[in-house]
Amino acid sequence: MSASSAWKLGVFLTLSGLVFSAAHGADAGSNRTSWESDFRFAFVGGSEFKDKSTIGSVDAINWGTRNVLSVQARDGFLIRFGFELERSTFGLPKAAKLPKSLQAASLVVGTDLQLGEAWIVRLEAQPGFYSNRTSIRARDFNVPVTIGASYFISADLQLVAGVSVDLNRKYPVLPGAGFRWKFAADWVLDAILPTPRLEYSFNKSLLLYAGGDLQGGTYRVDRNFGNSHGNTRLNDAVVEYTQIRVGGGASWKVCPDVTFELEAGAVPVHEFDFHRADERVRSTGIPPYAGIALKASF
Repeated sequence: MSASSAWKLGVFLTLSGLVFSAAHGADAGSNRTSWESDFRFAFVGGSEFKDKSTIGSVDAINWGTRNVLSVQARDGFLIRFGFELERSTFGLPKAAKLPKSLQAASLVVGTDLQLGEAWIVRLEAQPGFYSNRTSIRARDFNVPVTIGASYFISADLQLVAGVSVDLNRKYPVLPGAGFRWKFAADWVLDAILPTPRLEYSFNKSLLLYAGGDLQGGTYRVDRNFGNSHGNTRLNDAVVEYTQIRVGGGASWKVCPDVTFELEAGAVPVHEFDFHRADERVRSTGIPPYAGIALKASF
């Protein structure tokens, strides 16, 4: 499986994984509303990039925030609404035919539906603008859609499956599956993309983990991007940006509603794929990365 394909599978499975949390929210009883918020930041060190020839070292700064309000319309039925912002900026050599930045600003609109005691289904769409510029154009508009389901075999084992639709991807429709298994008192195997990992609960406040993290998205560059980079096929082109990170970290529950995460590792896959223009640029090294995240739910 290519790096891009791996990330595509991860897009919807992360939402299917969120269904696991939604299941507990659906049972909250008196809590008719809840709020989920997170902020994340990461730095990826420089590594040599190449297309048909070596073009030099590229580093990256990635940050994003996601904020979603869930309202329980009736028992077993949640309406979800919020927004997500993401931005990546790159340190580029002059010869690089790559965007200096990629960003997305989207709404989060969807529902969670509990079916009986064992099933949770999530439908979510993210209408928004995905581009390499801060200006807004109609051509940058896209609506990725995710449908995911979670089945609770027991309190310790949940299965997830789903399908993702993104018309700007090389493969617009993709299915996938995963599971979350608490196989010992302090151990959990979370085999759900895009963050499959093995977790160890050191105590009630501190969680240690090791695993992977698949990052990326699809974006449209501006109408003159190809002209300024010596390749007119890249004008208004769609680019798929992908990172695959491998490492470990720690998650500290500051209080019952707030969690702080710190992690570090390496990035074996880092690439830009202009698949409609048949241009692909990827890292030839394995740069280090470090990241932090702050998550809250109320």
